Amino acid sequence: MTCENGECRLCRNQGNLCNSHIVPEFFYEQMNLYDEKHRFNVLSTEPDKHRPTEQKGIRERLLCKQCEGKLSVWEDHARRVLYGGECIEITTNDPKGVECTVDYAKFKLFQLSILWRVGISNHDGFSSVKLGDHESVLRKMLLDETPGNTEAYGCVILCSTKHTDITSNMIRCMGMSNTDGVDCVQLLLGGYFWLFFLSETAINPCQKKLFLQDSGHLRILKTYKDPGQYIERLAREFYNTNQHRFDYFSDD
Repeated sequence: MTCENGECRLCRNQGNLCNSHIVPEFFYEQMNLYDEKHRFNVLSTEPDKHRPTEQKGIRERLLCKQCEGKLSVWEDHARRVLYGGECIEITTNDPKGVECTVDYAKFKLFQLSILWRVGISNHDGFSSVKLGDHESVLRKMLLDETPGNTEAYGCVILCSTKHTDITSNMIRCMGMSNTDGVDCVQLLLGGYFWLFFLSETAINPCQKKLFLQDSGHLRILKTYKDPGQYIERLAREFYNTNQHRFDYFSDD
């Protein structure tokens, strides 16, 4: 892991900075986005835009080795939850989904770390994310390893069953939205749609039920609709501009 000197964005100490992943590397590995040389393709919906190949995921000089290690503990737990087969089917909820019990602090801090990293990133792909005053709050929560309660910066995770051949192999920031009067950050990651609420309280009581609970109960909802029909439109745009990669896409 190569490093260079600078200020760590988390602890604010001067020292050697790691080339830190904005999106945890295990997503690239689990989604089979790497080629044999650990590279991945950056695709665009703009047909004339250059599409480079990047090495080992989107990275920036952000964190010192100690802070990098802190985040890796939370990422390891999340990787085992999301890809370790620990979930069980929910059959009584509508829409149906999956649920499992997680280590609340580790998984919540994992969620917060992703939100914070996409918010401070200088990469063009995350330029639409504006955390404002929430950035310093999130940084302190991560630094102190205090995940807050269920309502603090809650996240709803959805699994869309449409166009999974595309969405399950795509990492994309879908920008900001407003839900029930709360600014939200939208990510397409790991085959899931992540909706992060930029608020320390849940304005709508229904929101809290969908967040990771203090008890460690995590719910991932399945939807047969595309969130805001965004994925539907995005899938067609990618098909039109990258047909050689997505020749299985159908108008049906």
